[in-house]
Amino acid sequence: MSSKAILDALLTQYKAQPASAGYIDVIVMRENYRPFAEALLKNGFMIEAITWWEYIPNFGSRPRYGMGGPKSKFYTGWFAEICFGDDEIQLAPDPAIILKQIVDLVENKRLDMHDFVITYRTTPSLTAAFWLDVDDRWENVQYSMDGMTDSIA
Repeated sequence: MSSKAILDALLTQYKAQPASAGYIDVIVMRENYRPFAEALLKNGFMIEAITWWEYIPNFGSRPRYGMGGPKSKFYTGWFAEICFGDDEIQLAPDPAIILKQIVDLVENKRLDMHDFVITYRTTPSLTAAFWLDVDDRWENVQYSMDGMTDSIA
């Protein structure tokens, strides 16, 4: 199985959804972020950064923190991009060190909004997405099947 096929299988297994055709902003729900990160690292994929999204469980509802984004392919709602607070992952020789860094960044995430603060621990809708370092020409299997990503403005 090719590296791309392995990655596409991991997306499905962990219900992870790229926000567009490539493999940046791969949104993964809270219960799956850690096992997904472990599986990516175990299979030799590098996570370059973490971006942040708000999960809105009802398709017709408006986001509280985020902007527009795609309808979920695995859940009933949709995702709204939070356009700041991205976290870069520092390269390390050991995948266990990278995983610890990812878990620490996610679990301790704090975003200072205009007049309030949201944290990963206290805001269940705050959702991580991984930017993966893969061939820029790769198109994810979810995008290929659907043709295009739905968006909410």
